[in-house]
Amino acid sequence: MILKDQKVELGFDRPLSPKEALKDDKLGRRGYAQAAVHALARVSSTAGFVLSVEGAWGSGKTSTLAMMEALLKTQEPAPVIVHFNPWLVGDRDALLRHFLSKLAAEVKLSDNAADGKKVARELKAYGKVFDFIKLVPGAEPWASLVKSVIESAGESVDAVASYKTPDIEARKEKLEEALRGFGRSIIVFIDDIDRLFPIEVFEMVRIVKSVGDLPNVGYALAWDPEYVSDALKTAGVPRSETYLDKVVQVRFPLPGIGLEARGVLINEALERLNADAHKSHFPNDRDRLGMLYFSGLREMLEQPRDYARVFNTVAVIEPALRGEVVLADIIGFAALMVRAPRVYELMRKEPRWFVGLLPGDQGLFEKSGELLKEGAAHRDAAYNQCGNPVAVRKLVHRLFPLTAKEADEFTLGRVLDVEGHLAAPARLLVALQLHVSGADVSFVVARRYLMHADHRSEIASSLTRQNCLEFLECLGDVAESTATAGVDDVERLCLDIARLADTEPFPTRSQDRSGFFRLPAEDVAVRAIRLVLKTATVDRASSVAERIVIDPAGLTVAMELFARSYLVDRDDDEGTRLPPGSKGKLATHLARNMLEAAKEGRLLKTCNAGFLLWRMSSVAPRKCPQVYAALKAVDPTLDGFALAILSHSFDSTKGQRYSLPDDSSKVEAYCPLRELRKHGRKRLADPTLKLPALAAWRAVVEEKSIYGIDGSYARD
Repeated sequence: MILKDQKVELGFDRPLSPKEALKDDKLGRRGYAQAAVHALARVSSTAGFVLSVEGAWGSGKTSTLAMMEALLKTQEPAPVIVHFNPWLVGDRDALLRHFLSKLAAEVKLSDNAADGKKVARELKAYGKVFDFIKLVPGAEPWASLVKSVIESAGESVDAVASYKTPDIEARKEKLEEALRGFGRSIIVFIDDIDRLFPIEVFEMVRIVKSVGDLPNVGYALAWDPEYVSDALKTAGVPRSETYLDKVVQVRFPLPGIGLEARGVLINEALERLNADAHKSHFPNDRDRLGMLYFSGLREMLEQPRDYARVFNTVAVIEPALRGEVVLADIIGFAALMVRAPRVYELMRKEPRWFVGLLPGDQGLFEKSGELLKEGAAHRDAAYNQCGNPVAVRKLVHRLFPLTAKEADEFTLGRVLDVEGHLAAPARLLVALQLHVSGADVSFVVARRYLMHADHRSEIASSLTRQNCLEFLECLGDVAESTATAGVDDVERLCLDIARLADTEPFPTRSQDRSGFFRLPAEDVAVRAIRLVLKTATVDRASSVAERIVIDPAGLTVAMELFARSYLVDRDDDEGTRLPPGSKGKLATHLARNMLEAAKEGRLLKTCNAGFLLWRMSSVAPRKCPQVYAALKAVDPTLDGFALAILSHSFDSTKGQRYSLPDDSSKVEAYCPLRELRKHGRKRLADPTLKLPALAAWRAVVEEKSIYGIDGSYARD
């Protein structure tokens, strides 16, 4: 998904033109072009010459031809330049017809008008001879269509009727004589031969072979030698591997891209990205691209066109991933999409084979190491189907360090979700989806929550049961990684985080005990608050903690801070510990807030009501009967109270179970047990009472531990 106001600038893969080629040479190929032009100087009044500029698809052959043309035009006299692109022509017959038409047109337009007409006239006569013998086996196919070229130019065949003798050698001598007297060489540039179908490749090579030895005519052919060789083989050419050597006098492979040129290309590609793409969102993001570049990315970008294609993909996907995945990893991800599609497809189908367990995989019995080992052979097979398997493997190992570890290979890579690494399972899922789904945590949203107080309410309302706890954890991670730069309301931020834990969907998420492990929301919130205070270097941290405890809207976190400071020994609460002399005052505030929450029906809707009720019996036991009375006034059944205060036990067999605590004072602070049992028997007499409340009241009456899922007895 691309933001509506986001302008995406693509780098179109346009070759250089002769006017700009020498000036804009970024690949340092001027020396190559000069050497090629020097070779074409062999074209003379006694012989022609054929040179091939050879390189892979996208290697810059067309731009190199433009440089050669620019250099040729500086010569005195400058040769006649003829451009022919067979890929723009259609069928096989049209290929030959267009070639001859182009050659004739350029010769006629030359400064040597009289000599040009003579050459054209002899070409026509030469073609007339071949037209006469076009059905003779072995006749060169190009000449058999010269007649159609003459007619397409609007000239009558009768104009050459005086040339009646079908003597090939005689007509060729006449043509050679005209070419020798032309006074200028003719250089024909033929590009994109490697885009033709195999039979068309064969026809084009035969055309060149037919006129390759004519005086004053030279050819510069641009092609991918591997493709052309395979095409000739497919076309049934005998000894195809050596056929080109019979046609071309000098086969001139393009040099590879030098280190300096690679640097120019990647810097230009980076500069084309939207300016916002370069803003720093993660720690150490400036250094990461350099590490990836020298870990396979450089080798994967083999040709100039690779840079254009990869960074065009980056330009399209980066806005949707901005601030969620570090830019360097977005570039590495795009390189795999474009240059290693088999690896990308495998990653899309089996992401666990690259990062191990994914968020939500807690129920899987396999471990991350086992999943990575399971995918090893599949990853190797995918690497081997890429153009540069070694480079792809290196890049994957850098992006996903666990794959290197599984292969017993050394890597310096780390996996840090908070730094936007693709190897962090949650970040990989975001990248594969190209957006943040309802189950994912957005770093962008987390930063906005930290920095902009006016956005916090909207963000809180957008959280889901699937991502709320992870978001709360992310707040602490992002605060720690960015040193809360830009946060100018630290106290309000800490209050908002404390309140967040008691706001839906946190209570619903906290009450879901379907998994084997539940991280209490209040613990996650306290961690985030501690990291905010620590990184913001707030010298009034204890006063901020006091403000949270006094605040009536963040009860659960307030009680957690109070318990950590005064009721239990914790050595990990530096920065949130309350002053020793404030215990009485803060206990009074907590008790008052608990009572008000009970009266308003909020107490049992917090993220951990059972925890609040238990701790309240220690903080202010004299206030507990009032809280109990308030709860009963709101809900006469007291089902919510029973479910909260009796739900302290949970096991992996059947989940939540209900029982009276070993320390009965926790319950009797609110109500005598005999009174609670009396109420329980009354509730059990109600035929509409269902689980898990049924299990809770049975636990009170029977003094047993009972599972809430089915009402069965639990064994200790």
